[in-house]
Amino acid sequence: MWDRARDIVQILVIPTIMWSLWVSRGVEIQRLQLEQSTAEIADLKLKVNSLEERAGTTRERLGKIETKLEGMHAQLERIERMLERITQEAR
Repeated sequence: MWDRARDIVQILVIPTIMWSLWVSRGVEIQRLQLEQSTAEIADLKLKVNSLEERAGTTRERLGKIETKLEGMHAQLERIERMLERITQEAR
């Protein structure tokens, strides 16, 4: 009877232990993947913040350039009017 009980225990316990080890390994792999993904997300957030800062700086510079171009456009229009007057007076 002890032999039969031992066989039944072996049939039940050994596969249960193997299954537990397999599940534990799977959980550990998922935990490591989660940690890696979390680190990658944190790195990507830093990069996004850096790019947003650069975009803001670029927008400021573009605004300044546009303002300067508008000023230059106004000056060119004045020069054009002056040249037209000089040309009309010379005729």
